[in-house]
Amino acid sequence: MRRAFFAFLLLTGFVGPAAADDDWHPYANPRFGYTIDIPPGFELSRKADNGDGASFRADDTGATLMVFGTHPLDGDFETDVAERIGYEKQDGWRIIFSRVTPVWASFSGARESDVFYARAIALCDGSAAYFRLQYRKSKLTSFDGVISRMAEALRPSEGCHPAAPD
Repeated sequence: MRRAFFAFLLLTGFVGPAAADDDWHPYANPRFGYTIDIPPGFELSRKADNGDGASFRADDTGATLMVFGTHPLDGDFETDVAERIGYEKQDGWRIIFSRVTPVWASFSGARESDVFYARAIALCDGSAAYFRLQYRKSKLTSFDGVISRMAEALRPSEGCHPAAPD
């Protein structure tokens, strides 16, 4: 009986937070020039007054998502990412993964019963775009597909192709 139930879930496409592709909705930020796909079940909770980004919440899982743009000091993307990782540590997060390149970065952390994953990309004008997804450790594997899709979907607006610094 249990095997039939799991087969039904797979056939109907119900696989947790990373539901069908058409359930995702785009978010575009004209101020900074980036776009990202927002996962199913996440509802807008607040837009930044200055146009930097927005916050979303998934009531069914308690997960939170922030998307935002920023102007790193002197346009130094890698330094901005390192500073943000430092802020996470100061806030009590244990950083469990980080990879920083001149044009993108990913890092994640854990604290008590929560984890987060953050992704950043450099944008054309020296600015940067980030998303930060926080959720319960108990949902860790449920969010793997969501994170993969979001990391791939965070991109500069059309026409922007930032080059790695020399």
